[in-house]
Parts: sequence; structure tokens; C-alpha cells
Amino acid sequence: MSTLGVEGLRAESEAVVSLARTFSADEWDAPSDCVGWAVRDVIAHMASILHGVVDPAMMPDLSGGTEDAMEAPVAARRSWTTEQVLAEFATYSAQVADLGATLQDPPMSETPLPMGDLGTHPMSIMPSTFLFDTYCHLRNDILEPNGPIARPEPPRDEMRLQPTIEWMLAGLPWMCAEQLEFVDRPMTLVLTGVGGGTWSIGPGGEGGRVLVSAGTAPQAVAAITSESHDFVIWGTQRRPWALLTTITGDTDYAGRVLDRIKII
Repeated sequence: MSTLGVEGLRAESEAVVSLARTFSADEWDAPSDCVGWAVRDVIAHMASILHGVVDPAMMPDLSGGTEDAMEAPVAARRSWTTEQVLAEFATYSAQVADLGATLQDPPMSETPLPMGDLGTHPMSIMPSTFLFDTYCHLRNDILEPNGPIARPEPPRDEMRLQPTIEWMLAGLPWMCAEQLEFVDRPMTLVLTGVGGGTWSIGPGGEGGRVLVSAGTAPQAVAAITSESHDFVIWGTQRRPWALLTTITGDTDYAGRVLDRIKII
């Protein structure tokens, strides 16, 4: 963990605000790549969660699962103007980045942070969590080619992608715990490009979860290769992994694993 996630969150949040200020009324209301949500709903979703981090009284009830809890705050904001939606996002994304900056040194950086079905993680990773959310929603759900808005994409740089990938791999064992109970052999995940690296996904994690560790496992039965940005897309099941990865080794086993990976 490092301040890189804070820097990336600031940059990506500022990009959302800058781009959204150029949206027309029709673009705000255009269907996003999130089924059932317009572009305004996606930004309202991000804003509502960030608001809840700063003011816990505003946090949605996550006891029934993170994904299921997202609809109510979005619906409540459909009566808002787009200016109000964007103002909430701008205000609380900046405040969450400020908060994240205070969590990067011991003892706070090492303090466990329970996050429901997303797992329990060191507090220092918090800004990376919201960087991932912002990066994914902006670049897949809002901007073309998968979203409806034609605007230049912000840079895919180290301060955005490295913490995003870090959070995805930290959360994977928790978010996919039941789905990956069958995993009994390791495989290698190779992410190329900015923020990339090599990891092993296999059995042996705490609580019966899979273990994600840096490097190649000596007994890996398959290797999956993907570009780092593409991992954000298929790792969240926004597009099929088969379109964005190559597999060597035991392709059937690796395919079963990839079918069950869904990072939220």
C-alpha cells in the first residue's frame, strides 16, 4: 500500500468531474453499460458511496450484500438535478482522498478495516478501493466503446492502474470465496502493461479462500495472460474473459476459474 492510490483517486475523480461538466442533458440521461442505470445514475452511485464514507449516516445498508444495496441511493437521487449529483461526487471524492491520505502510515495503515462481503483489509488500501470503482465506472460504463459517451479517455497510468489492480487482487479471494471453493491447483495470472505483473491464484488462503500471491507458483497448471486494463473489464464480468485473455496449459480448469471470478 502507498500514497499512489490517493494520487490515483484524486486524478481519476477530477477526470470524472471535468468530463461530466461537458455532458449534455441527453448524455446525462443516456443508458450506461450498467443495466438499468443512466449515466447520471452511475455518477450518483459513486457519489452516494463516497458520501457514506465521509458521513456514515449516509452509507447504504450493506448487510444484505454490497451489490443489492446500491439501487436505493441511486433511486433517491433521480429527483436531483445533474448539478447536484455532480456536486456531491466532487465534494466527497475529494474528502475521501483526503481521508485516504491520513491512512498511509502506521498504526492506521495496518489497522484492519472490515468491509462486509468485500473482505477485511488494511486501512491503507481504502483509497484504492474507490479508485477501482471510479476507474471502472468511468472507462467502461460511461465512456465509449462500452459506454455511451464519446470523450477522450484519461491516461491509463501507473497511479491509476497499479492501485486498481492491487485492490482487485486483494478483494478477489473474499468476493469469490464460495464460487472458487473447488480450486485445488494453482494457476498463474500475467497482466501486461501499466500496473501489471505476475501472480499465482490457488488453494491455501485463510478461511478456505483462494490464495493470491506474487509470482508464479512452481506447480501452476495453467497461465492466463491479459492486459492490465482489460482485467478491470473482464474481472468485473463486464465483458467475457474469453475475448480479452489467452490461456496456456489446462484450459478447461482455468476457464472454470475465470467463469467464477467477479470482482465488485
